Amino acid sequence: MKVGPVEVMICAFRRSEVDARVIDALREAVRPGAVAIIDLVLLSRDRHGVVHVRDLEDHLQEAWSGLVDYPQLLTLLSDADLEVAAESIGNDETALVLALEHRWAQHLSDAVQDSGGVTTLYARIPHETVVAAVEAAGISAT
Repeated sequence: MKVGPVEVMICAFRRSEVDARVIDALREAVRPGAVAIIDLVLLSRDRHGVVHVRDLEDHLQEAWSGLVDYPQLLTLLSDADLEVAAESIGNDETALVLALEHRWAQHLSDAVQDSGGVTTLYARIPHETVVAAVEAAGISAT
C-alpha cells in the first residue's frame, strides 16, 4: 500500500469544544481525497486543569464520523505530540491533534516516477515565511 507524506497538525481553541466550522472544513478537504485523516485526538483541559484525551473510539460527536478514511485507526500520534497539544491549551480549552496524509502528493510522486523522474525534496515552508513573502510582494495576506 502506498502512503503519501504524513504530518501532524495541532489546532488550539480557546473554548471547550471544536467549532462545527472546523469539522466542516476538514470534511471539505477529506471528501475529494486531497488529504486523509489517519489519526485524530481531542484534548481538553477542564476548569480544574485536568487534561482529558478522546479519540474517535471514545464516541465523539456524530459530526466527527466519516472523517477517518482507514478501516482501523492508526496510532501515529505520539505522547510527545499530545504533550505539545496539552501545553498549548489552558483551562476550559481544547486542542485538535491530527495526523494528515497528503494523498495529492503521493499521486504527484507516482506521476513523477512513472515518467522517469524522482522527487528529491518535499519540505514545508513555515506559514510565517510565506505570509512575509506575500506581504513583501505587496499582496494582502488576509
